[in-house]
Amino acid sequence: MRMSLGRRFRCHAAVAAILLSLAAVGAAWAQQASTRIAAVVNEEVITGHDVAVRLRLATVASGMAPTAENMERLRPQVLRNLIDERLQLQEAARANITVTEREIADNLARLERQNNMGPGGFVAWLDQNEIQRSTAIEQIRASIAWSKLMRRRHARSISVSEEEIDEAIQERIAARNTVERRVAEIYLPVENPEDEDEVRRLAERLIEQMRQGVRFTQVAQQFSRSASAANGGDLGWIRPGQLDPTLEAVVERMQPGELSRPIKLPGGYYILLMIERRMPEGATAAVSEDQMVALRQIVVPVAPGSTPEVIQERRQLAEQLSRTVRDCADMTADRSGAGSLSGDLGRVRLGDMPAGLRQLVARQPVGSATQPLQTEGGFVILMVCERDEPKRVEEKFDREAITESLMLQRLENVARRVIRDLRRSAFIDIRS
Repeated sequence: MRMSLGRRFRCHAAVAAILLSLAAVGAAWAQQASTRIAAVVNEEVITGHDVAVRLRLATVASGMAPTAENMERLRPQVLRNLIDERLQLQEAARANITVTEREIADNLARLERQNNMGPGGFVAWLDQNEIQRSTAIEQIRASIAWSKLMRRRHARSISVSEEEIDEAIQERIAARNTVERRVAEIYLPVENPEDEDEVRRLAERLIEQMRQGVRFTQVAQQFSRSASAANGGDLGWIRPGQLDPTLEAVVERMQPGELSRPIKLPGGYYILLMIERRMPEGATAAVSEDQMVALRQIVVPVAPGSTPEVIQERRQLAEQLSRTVRDCADMTADRSGAGSLSGDLGRVRLGDMPAGLRQLVARQPVGSATQPLQTEGGFVILMVCERDEPKRVEEKFDREAITESLMLQRLENVARRVIRDLRRSAFIDIRS
């Protein structure tokens, strides 16, 4: 896995409805919880109030029903996350690591850009949902401080040799005709064997919520203990062999948009999301504009003047079609919800396509549907049925970028060991 220092957070459409019931069900519980000590971490207290407000954030973000039962089930995981954050902040303070307001502001701005929020959108989301700003800011502060600490302490000790870079380049050359997968993860550690059933049940509940529409990025942000949680769980584009073999075997069978079941590995459980597939950069870098491709499309029409609700319904239908079409023969107007323009587009010259569409089609694996593309008339799903063999030039690799990628992978492994050692050596008294 690799460490990513960015952050993502997206607002779920059902948040307003959830909060109405949360206010009624959780008020009495939160009032009682706020007056007691939940845990002591090296003489630093985590109060019941700290846990309650983080539970509120986690519940709203994950879309779980805000029942007292769900809160009690989520509470151990939320408390463990808070304990880890205190340990991270304490260790960063000992190393004189500081997080500036500018770093926090930049992080928030990046979240807003990634999630199509305007300036100030994230804070507005917190205020709208009556979530204390300090709750989310402290979570962001801990992540930034921990990342800075790991880089300061361990980046210099992690060396990447020229031979390792050459080996990575040879692996990429060997895999350049294979499909890259953009994958996201949620990692739930099992710190004690007796907690395994509880962690597995949590994973299953989170999967159920995501299948009902809660965004993966929101769940990863609140529950995943991998460094990728800072990026909404997104691991970026990966090639065969870059994941643990157990995870690789699952990813190989997944389709875009598909969510895995809980995957048990030593140390915890993973949940994976296949975001999309593509051909790697090097496989299409020198494709001629004269290359011909056979295309088919499914069009999900949207009537002019449709309301945002209708447009969203049509988008969801298009996403469902994109996930379920099996092959080119399946790309027809006979599909439920498809318009009359669906079907065979014939053979098309890449150079005749708009630049953005040309790049998409050039990288799209044969027989794999694209994600829905929004147009003035609705949503379009494309599938490349055939393509001419591309002409290629010698592929160039960015050795500096490869070095950074290898270092980040190793730095995350170090970070996991460090937080585990901190837990073992710390005084942690969990009281409720």
